[in-house]
Amino acid sequence: MKKFLAFGLSVFMISTPAFAADQAQQGGRDPIAIIGIAATFLVSVAALIHSLQNDRRSSFVNTVTSSRLRWIDSLRDKVAEFIATTTRLVSRRDSGLHDNKTEELLLQRDTLGHQIALHLNPEDLQDQKIKTLAESVCQLTDSGGTASAISGTLDQLRDATAIYLKKEWNRVKQESVGSVRP
Repeated sequence: MKKFLAFGLSVFMISTPAFAADQAQQGGRDPIAIIGIAATFLVSVAALIHSLQNDRRSSFVNTVTSSRLRWIDSLRDKVAEFIATTTRLVSRRDSGLHDNKTEELLLQRDTLGHQIALHLNPEDLQDQKIKTLAESVCQLTDSGGTASAISGTLDQLRDATAIYLKKEWNRVKQESVGSVRP
């Protein structure tokens, strides 16, 4: 420890302007001064490299986190709109209305169903549960299923999506503090 303190003190002394002026007047080069300058340079380079690596990792984590947050928001919006569109569609169907507005709602529901499916991982069981529930809603609606059966499946879809989004939100929080590598 004493050697380290002595080295630190000598580096400090070497870096003072008075010491540099004294060395210039003497015309000699002190090996301790050269070692101190070299050590300072090496420490600075190491700090720079470490800083660049941390900045690169932080930038990557921030990019992944912001992309995941946009994806979560998009999936939430698509599922909510799918549920609302299907509810309006069933209401119109049960009222006996079948006009251009009904056709627009069918197209919108089908489009949202495909968008939901494309947001999900085809290999994850939880993702596939959401996709299956959305497909079941479409089949029930198209085949004339009862409003209560459709409503029950929509509730299951909403709940499964909420659980899934909570899991993804927890992953975002873990990645943002660096406890999980993306």
